[in-house]
Amino acid sequence: MPPRDANWIDGLRGVASLTVVVGHLCTSFAPWLHSPAPDAKTAPHIMQLPFLRLCVGGRSAVALFFLITGYVNAIGPIGRARAGNTDAAFTGIARSALARSGRLVLPTMIATLFSWFLANTNAYHMTKHVDSTWIRQGWHRQEPTMWMALKTLFRAQIETWTVGWDDYDGTQWTLHLFLEGSMLVYMTMLATILVTPKARMLIFGFLYIYFWQAGEGLAVAALKGLNIMVGMFVAELHNHYKDKATSLLPTPIPVLLILTGMFCAGFPQDGFNNTGWSSVMAKIMRGMTAKDTDIRRYWDSIGASLILIGIFFSRNARRVLTSPIFNFLGRVSFPVYLLHNSLIKSVLTWMIYLPSAMNPPRNEKGEQMDLQRGNWMHMTIAIAVFFYILYRMAALWVQHVDPLCGKVVNTFIKWAVGEPTPVLNGHGGPSTIGNGTVEKASPA
Repeated sequence: MPPRDANWIDGLRGVASLTVVVGHLCTSFAPWLHSPAPDAKTAPHIMQLPFLRLCVGGRSAVALFFLITGYVNAIGPIGRARAGNTDAAFTGIARSALARSGRLVLPTMIATLFSWFLANTNAYHMTKHVDSTWIRQGWHRQEPTMWMALKTLFRAQIETWTVGWDDYDGTQWTLHLFLEGSMLVYMTMLATILVTPKARMLIFGFLYIYFWQAGEGLAVAALKGLNIMVGMFVAELHNHYKDKATSLLPTPIPVLLILTGMFCAGFPQDGFNNTGWSSVMAKIMRGMTAKDTDIRRYWDSIGASLILIGIFFSRNARRVLTSPIFNFLGRVSFPVYLLHNSLIKSVLTWMIYLPSAMNPPRNEKGEQMDLQRGNWMHMTIAIAVFFYILYRMAALWVQHVDPLCGKVVNTFIKWAVGEPTPVLNGHGGPSTIGNGTVEKASPA
């Protein structure tokens, strides 16, 4: 795997990616964890309690991804603007806007192609018959003809970025929002490059208020806009305080921010009236948001934002996130996100349900019932093997697929902006396309 410097934001991205996977596993096999208690009269399970219930915190992890998008994409332009190098800032925004599209779209297309291949080789066959509702909803049939298979692939590739849904991988619904979020960063930076840092932070505040009141219904606008703005705000803090940020606040304050954020991020997805603490949180948020809005998005965003700000000011938290294990999790976070659903519906499903499929359960009328999962030991071993395969494949993806996508994107950008692009002529020597300048071929 290519070397990459340890970075706390990378480690946080890795944690968010892992949380999404764990959350989907819990949704598959223990969906009751989404409620804070079975009902209003029954004591909660230990894993339903605040903090511990973050094992199903995939929604707050998505909010973290948007925060990271705002932070990472704004930190460079803000630094150049503060240095007075506005020309470099504008140039960087223009090139980043081109590159960001390719670096999101190309890997996603490959992941969709992978899921399409699995579906049309009948690897998802068992998914239709399992006792897990979430896995069963991800089933996709094997198309009867190659023409039909190619048509569904084309539609999935397009609709991922137009309507936000991929028939072959429903977990890709967030990717068009990440692309929109990146463009929101670039547009905001383009409009604020020439203003003072104080004015820019004031603008971030006004935009935060705008997105707060714009989050009606499913509150997708709030999920995207609120977290993007907080991420950009933290990028401004980074460029203002530099290395002094981790020594500004007494140690207990960042810890308190992180813990408060974890509590808020644990707001339940379902049944929040089953416990007092979640009922109070729901009542508070309903008084601060539009009628019938998805208040869960707001608590996810507030919790994730407090976690990010707490980590930003905490030396110890940053040290943990730059450790080798978190550095690895960060490097493979995107392919893990792209591949996990396909592997859950194929590899994990086959490992867990194959014994039942070999002797399918039937009811009194002789009709086949849903396949049943194995015992807890069987499940534990299967999930451990699944994680090994997932992260091994993600590491191989980073080693082989990411460099290829990067070369394609960089070549396109050079062509688009009119820079020389080296190619080999018929004799194996260097040639060019573009402005005619000759570049030597890379030794690689």
